[in-house]
Amino acid sequence: MIRETQWRWFDFPGEMFSWLWRDDAIRTSVSIFLVLRIVTGVLALIQFAIAPVGKPSLLWFDPVTRVGNASGETYEMSLPPNSPLAGIVAPWRVYDTAWYIKIAIQGYRHDNGIVFPPLYPIMIALVVPFLGGNYVLAALLVSNLFCLMAFFLLYKLIQREFGDNKLATRTLILLAAFPTAFYLMAGYTEPIFLALTLGAFLAAFDQRWWLAGGLAFLASLARLQGIALCLPLAWIAYIQCRPQRWTDWRTMLARVPTAVGAALGTLSYVGYITLNNLGSFEAAYNDGWKLTTRWPWESIRTYFDRLSLGIVPEHENNNALILLIMILLAVVVTVKMRPVYALYAWSTLFVIMLRYHYGMLLEGAQFESAFRYVLLLFPCFIAAAMLIRRYWQLALYGLVTIQWQVYLLYNFTHWHWVA
Repeated sequence: MIRETQWRWFDFPGEMFSWLWRDDAIRTSVSIFLVLRIVTGVLALIQFAIAPVGKPSLLWFDPVTRVGNASGETYEMSLPPNSPLAGIVAPWRVYDTAWYIKIAIQGYRHDNGIVFPPLYPIMIALVVPFLGGNYVLAALLVSNLFCLMAFFLLYKLIQREFGDNKLATRTLILLAAFPTAFYLMAGYTEPIFLALTLGAFLAAFDQRWWLAGGLAFLASLARLQGIALCLPLAWIAYIQCRPQRWTDWRTMLARVPTAVGAALGTLSYVGYITLNNLGSFEAAYNDGWKLTTRWPWESIRTYFDRLSLGIVPEHENNNALILLIMILLAVVVTVKMRPVYALYAWSTLFVIMLRYHYGMLLEGAQFESAFRYVLLLFPCFIAAAMLIRRYWQLALYGLVTIQWQVYLLYNFTHWHWVA
């Protein structure tokens, strides 16, 4: 009896793994995640080795004389040469990742870093002590963990809503093969926001109002656009309450956290910035990033005006093309899916198209970073999976988008603006 009990205890991890692996959601999400992680990681290393690249002059800093850009100091601190896996994660120390790490090291200063909300830097700071001071590795571990969670939750959401495992698998493949999907592997907040958003949707569907509100609260601390979650989550709270029960104040009160969680997250961060006199978001966007807000139709008109003059940069054409595709897919979402998904898709598209870059000539971009932001439009990827049903269609999609992703990844790791 003792021997049998000991054998079962010893064999427990293997049996548990086998039991978990039989779950389609776990098996599919983990498999697709690992393929994306390995392929992008190996490609980044190869591209980095073939064409080594230094940091931009803007990040120059002399650690001896301590002369140079303050961001350059934290850039040097972010990746100690003798830290774990320093050479492997080096290609990913670019753009916004450097900003999030700067905030993780220094906190918020009187600079343009306030446009980056606090959740991600906090998580990086919590993880880095266990990684020998390698902030880049910490950033990647956090974002990759949330990417895996997002894949799993998206699969579960599709299982729940459509009862179609094949649809869920196709959706994950379409998302992972998307040209900018490597941002889900990078030190960016897209995977964090996506996982928290999907978790909030699932919690709201299960009428777990406090959990849904809490996840929405965290999502808005990961990305400023999180406040847009109020609309679809409030809709879920509304449709899951029978009209005749709205006279019950307890029924209404129970749903309040879901409806206001995202707004409270945004307001709490705005309050923190205001109380600490760290400046305004509008000034930070204008002065540091040459960004402001305009109505989407104004940006569309400006884009075509600039197109006729031949002064539109390559990445802006990519933004325009992808936005057009996503708008068409949002129409499919509106027709084929529940209203809550259309609310999320259209409100997210609206927020994306509010951004306007007022740089001159080739610097200007009316749909700044839209190519990356559309990764958050999970209903549109589900709609695309509804349309792309045959293997040859999926193969054709992958043939185009994977090559595009390889090209964009090279640009990304070599400090060429992608999205």
